[in-house]
Amino acid sequence: MIFLKKYRKNILCILLAAVILAASPFTAVRAGAVTQDEIDELKDKLAEIEELAEAQQGVIDDLIANKGRVVDRKLALDAKIELTRQQIRLINQQIALYDQLIADTETELEEALTAETAQTELLRSRIRSMEVNGNDSYFTFLFEADSLADFLSRIADISDIMHYDQRLEEEYASARENVEEIKRSYEEYHLQEENLRRELDARNTELDAMVEAAETLIDSIGEMSDNAQEEYDAIAELREQTEAEIDELIRKKAAEEEAARRAAAASGGGGGYSGSTAASLSSLMWPVPSCSLITSRFGYRTAPTSGASTYHGGLDIGAGQGATIVAADAGEVILAGANGGYGNCVMISHGNGIVTLYGHMQSVAVGYGQQVSRGQVIGYVGSTGVATAPHCHFEIRVNGGQTDPAPYFSGLTYV
Repeated sequence: MIFLKKYRKNILCILLAAVILAASPFTAVRAGAVTQDEIDELKDKLAEIEELAEAQQGVIDDLIANKGRVVDRKLALDAKIELTRQQIRLINQQIALYDQLIADTETELEEALTAETAQTELLRSRIRSMEVNGNDSYFTFLFEADSLADFLSRIADISDIMHYDQRLEEEYASARENVEEIKRSYEEYHLQEENLRRELDARNTELDAMVEAAETLIDSIGEMSDNAQEEYDAIAELREQTEAEIDELIRKKAAEEEAARRAAAASGGGGGYSGSTAASLSSLMWPVPSCSLITSRFGYRTAPTSGASTYHGGLDIGAGQGATIVAADAGEVILAGANGGYGNCVMISHGNGIVTLYGHMQSVAVGYGQQVSRGQVIGYVGSTGVATAPHCHFEIRVNGGQTDPAPYFSGLTYV
């Protein structure tokens, strides 16, 4: 399988780099003045993501040129979509910074205009005084001196007045220049923000087109491939590999919990081991609060290929793109990210051998190893992986085995 042998490593490396970049701490909107360093940091991150996106487009172009399998192209396009979403997030962060800069500059400009007005009034007042008294007043003032000492004192007074006049003019010029400089900054910030908003619109348009194209890929295998059965075989192979990876994650977590229990018992802690959340199937909450429509049930179902059938290990919840997905119970995230046919996927270990899985997410909102609470947002509905439309694939696994979630929830409707 081309994707598994060649492209999967490339895509996973690109996504890993993107996740590292996205995970680096930065808060766009916060108290305090915005610095140019913060803006430059976001620009640098955006440039790195753009470089990754270009590399990913190269993978896609290569697949198309070499008539790569549709499923390979779908997963490669999913990776490009994720990078585009990260570009959009970084652009939005930059816009937020410029919004704050503009607000700060408006305040600074108001203060500068107030200072300029006060300085202008001082200068005008002095000019009016000079116009009333005239330049002859200096000479009159000097010649009214009744001694040399008085004359010298009056010269010093006149010098002070002239220095005061010069200072007034300099302070006015400085206040005026300060206003003009702030205005230039204000206009530059507005221009930068407008450019970013135009770029944001372009990225969103690009994203919408890619999402639409990705959703039609799997659905159009019959029309796009000379050998549709080979495509479905490739999907089945990908599914098998994905299941093997998931089984290994569950086994690893179970072994860790068992080792922790034994360590606690050996140390006399006995029941003091807290690695389990003491979850039960009856305590699970519905993972997509906005939708209870089931578009595909648990168990055997007819596959898209004629005469074939496949086992569906969970429920497909037919929520719209971007709908919120929450944790069915408290637990530890043991998988968060791209996972073969499940696309962007989250798995949570709840203890007592219970694991829940949430597949085909648009984006993931938690990280590996994170402790989550019941009802916490963990991601958003999408159509990544082997999917033909937005939905959340929801599974419950008990001691590694898939269990039909439907009996544990009420109010479900079916198509």
